[in-house]
Amino acid sequence: MFSGTKQGIKKPLLALLLLAAVFPVLVAGERLTLSATEQQWLDSIEVIRLCSDPDWMPYEAIGKSGQYIGIMSDFHELWSDMIAKPVKIQVTGSWEQALQFMQQKKCDVLSSAQDLPSRRHYLSVTQPFINYPFAVATQPDQQFIINLLPLMDKTFAMVKGYAGVELIRSRYPDINLRLVDSARAGLKQVEKGQVYGFIDTVPSINYQTLKHGISHIKISGVLEQYYSMSVGVRRDLPLLLSIYNKAITETHEVERQRILNNWLSLEFDYKINTTLIWQVLAGVLLLSCLFFYHYYTVKRTNRQLQLANRQLEHVSRRDHLTGMPNRLYLQEAFESELERYHRYGHVFSLLILDIDHFKRINDAFGHVVGDEILKRISDLLTQNLRGADIAGRWGGEEFLILCPETDLQGAWRLAEQLRTLIGQTDFGIDKMSITASLGVTDFRDDEMIEDCIKRADQALYRAKHRGRNQTISF
Repeated sequence: MFSGTKQGIKKPLLALLLLAAVFPVLVAGERLTLSATEQQWLDSIEVIRLCSDPDWMPYEAIGKSGQYIGIMSDFHELWSDMIAKPVKIQVTGSWEQALQFMQQKKCDVLSSAQDLPSRRHYLSVTQPFINYPFAVATQPDQQFIINLLPLMDKTFAMVKGYAGVELIRSRYPDINLRLVDSARAGLKQVEKGQVYGFIDTVPSINYQTLKHGISHIKISGVLEQYYSMSVGVRRDLPLLLSIYNKAITETHEVERQRILNNWLSLEFDYKINTTLIWQVLAGVLLLSCLFFYHYYTVKRTNRQLQLANRQLEHVSRRDHLTGMPNRLYLQEAFESELERYHRYGHVFSLLILDIDHFKRINDAFGHVVGDEILKRISDLLTQNLRGADIAGRWGGEEFLILCPETDLQGAWRLAEQLRTLIGQTDFGIDKMSITASLGVTDFRDDEMIEDCIKRADQALYRAKHRGRNQTISF
């Protein structure tokens, strides 16, 4: 039902469709039940014209051949099948042109939109179907960010025309924003020190940094503001808005997870024994067999959904490059240790490790070699830490290690062992040795975890300022 080509998207198996027809299980993709007025209006058009952002992966993009790809592409293909009407992508050169096409009525639907006052004269939005938090990407040596209020003297980049710009400005009216043409342009400005940070959603920042080899940055904070994705519909098409709201309501959680799996690099395969299916279908007149297979199918689908949820939870807390715990995972670990500290008085310390002169390595040997070094160091940390320690990629070339039941002196000894180990390891780069600097601190009474992280950052900065390849504790 989707007009246009698309790469890398899994199609539902015929056997699964047969099961859905025989057994009354809630499976997304079934034809919607529309009112007579809605169906009459739908019958009066040939296609639904869709406008999208041509460069906003992993959410969506328009390929060189005009194919529509990304998370939103999967959702719109699913809804096209449910509505039983083809959706045709209208190729645009930018997000701003997509908004212009909507105002000029060259498109009926905007792939993803927010309910903003500046758009209400031509655009209505559906109920949300995905929510993602905003994050801030900065250079690795910048401090941990809880909110943007203390940083109103800094300059942040955001992609122009995005609803996120208005959402952030409504929360931080005094923020100094520099609007750029793409996420890549904004991240490059951060890497070059032309702006303090780049604001976008977590999946978008992760995807763009990996795609373009921008490794000399880190996600320094996840904000409280969320981007709630809805479908935009022309204001003069209220029946189409009603139809899309019904499609979103009827989209089953199994399908939502399947779509996210496609673009989070998860392999979640519904393995169905086709021989058994045909045997069951052959015996469809036997009521007892139908009842038993219906029960079995529902139970198996629930198990698969639980597995998908566990896989998605794992991916959301893991760094895509190294497989180590990421910043979100580490923040949860901080909270757990903080609770143990206040309840039982159990001390803990933390280390921040930074690879020395990592930008030189990328410049001299390329980002592929830089990525391999990050992977090797993550392996060294994983293999040489104590069982209770938690190590993760803090961002860019920085790693953070949380040490439960460890005082400042013990954490310093561990840091020195790791520093020596890295310095003695052959990374296979001619005429260049790899070293690391470390900042160490322990958690103290009457402080926030952010204060502890900031103190470790300051110790790391002191170590690098004094010549690198050393450990400083505060």
